[in-house]
Amino acid sequence: MNFKDSIKTYQETGDLSVINGIMDDVETVDFLDNPTRRYLSSETRDVIISLAEPRQYITYRIKAIREMAIKHAWYVRQPLKYSYPELNRYLSIMAIDLNIDIPFEPFEFDRYLYTYEINTELMAWLRKEENTIEERFIYGGFEHDYKWYLHVLTLIEKTEIEAVKEEARIRTEVMEDMEKALKHVLKYVDFERSEQEIVKYVNASLMTRYYGEQSKRNGFRRVRRGGDDWMIKPQFASPIASILGVDVPPSKLAKSLTEQQSEFLRKLTDKAEEDMRENRNEGYSVTREGRFIMKGAYAAQISGLPYEVAKRRLTRIKNKFRNFRL
Repeated sequence: MNFKDSIKTYQETGDLSVINGIMDDVETVDFLDNPTRRYLSSETRDVIISLAEPRQYITYRIKAIREMAIKHAWYVRQPLKYSYPELNRYLSIMAIDLNIDIPFEPFEFDRYLYTYEINTELMAWLRKEENTIEERFIYGGFEHDYKWYLHVLTLIEKTEIEAVKEEARIRTEVMEDMEKALKHVLKYVDFERSEQEIVKYVNASLMTRYYGEQSKRNGFRRVRRGGDDWMIKPQFASPIASILGVDVPPSKLAKSLTEQQSEFLRKLTDKAEEDMRENRNEGYSVTREGRFIMKGAYAAQISGLPYEVAKRRLTRIKNKFRNFRL
């Protein structure tokens, strides 16, 4: 089935073959080995590449975004950023001065310093060869350096374990959000377009939808005010403010509300307190200032009143404190 037909089948029947194929290619296709891959110029990181199938241009975009996101896990290594060059200094002593055959290629080197990619495979080999390495250090007169080498290696090992966990978490999140975005975007492909136009449309729309999924995952909401869209990470204020839009002292509430209104408001504030503890916000809209405010439908659900009755009662209470200031 060709690219267009597979998308059409997804739209008409929900068959996920085209999506599964794209996502599987992310794991199996090594684009770095493609001989046509090259940078457009030395001043930019934009890449041009020729691929066998149209869907792989979508795969390439997804994989590039995922790898970029994984690189952001540098913050795990940041506290030990000076230890990595130090470990490379000791690896250089091994390779240059002690004639230890390290079975990994340095990505940079000169007469005095070899720079290796510090990863779990390299460190596993260092531990496996620990006895030989210790003997060479002592025999070569570097016993003091060996103690510091072990210290640096141990620090980096712990950090790399955490970094690998964080990278795995990021990788999983990106793939989950990309798959959701892809399912949405492919529903709106226009088959009158060429395959090249379809790929261009999917890649552009995919990124917009993906960043929307990421925003939701990170607690952001899209708020529309005055014809403009705002991405806001909302927060709860106090339970009372999340219902009325303003903090009102209990003494003021007691003086201003009827018994019926007080009981109604008590049910809502109890629920708001619980939602704040449990980090639930589905029953709340968001103000431009980034505050959660309880929806009328949710107030009706909590109070057990019909929607119109709950909405009117909540509006009357809000109106009593519309101009209130602490």
